[in-house]
Amino acid sequence: MNIIQIRDLTVIDFDEKRYLGISCDSCGGIGLKEHDFVKAPPQLTAYHTGKVVLAELMSMGFAPMIMADGLAVEMDDTGKQLIEGFNEVLSKLKTSKVHLTGSTEENIPTVQTSMGVTCIGVCDKDKLKYKKTVKNDVCMIIGLPLVGNDVVNNPDKILDIDDFEELYLSHMIKEMLPVGSRGTGAELEELCSYNGLSFKFKDDISIDLKQSGGPSCCCLVTLEEKDIEAVRKLTKKPSELIGWFC
Repeated sequence: MNIIQIRDLTVIDFDEKRYLGISCDSCGGIGLKEHDFVKAPPQLTAYHTGKVVLAELMSMGFAPMIMADGLAVEMDDTGKQLIEGFNEVLSKLKTSKVHLTGSTEENIPTVQTSMGVTCIGVCDKDKLKYKKTVKNDVCMIIGLPLVGNDVVNNPDKILDIDDFEELYLSHMIKEMLPVGSRGTGAELEELCSYNGLSFKFKDDISIDLKQSGGPSCCCLVTLEEKDIEAVRKLTKKPSELIGWFC
């Protein structure tokens, strides 16, 4: 069985027609416990952490199947509130039914919200969104790179899980890269590297290329120039053309 790492995903050559994909994320210090740095409802913390692992899978063409949470908090009541958040984000998926499982910390009192989340999905080999970008394709960013309190305060400017599902299902989008903590510039550089391409930026882009994307608040997408306006209409979130592949 062949196992490789592609971007943030572990990809397993499952059989002749399918890949299994595994994504994971962690979150700490965001909640309502004594030593949490960013104060936010646990449901919201879990929602966005769950969104990250789902978005990473769907961005590569995988349909998510299982989500497992490792919660470093007690079940009553923080764990229950986190589970509510996971169930909420999963309930928004229209094309996948995902089973949720996990564990909590019942032996040691905790003073900070912390968790790890893993998601497993499946993808037909011919639908993998990887190494599909070619010369003269364009790159857009959809959503804004936000982190911390800015995520809580700007829900209309960040991608939600139903936005990622719309993008994932679109035949017009060749590749998708959720922007993580390294920022847009680093994600774009990696995209160019494995596709063997260079990139020409527009002169007037407004996006800070080094700004962290937080919990998958925005996503790079590659497409043909003729499809720009149609792709913009897939979500109601901010979008910007940032340049061309060459």
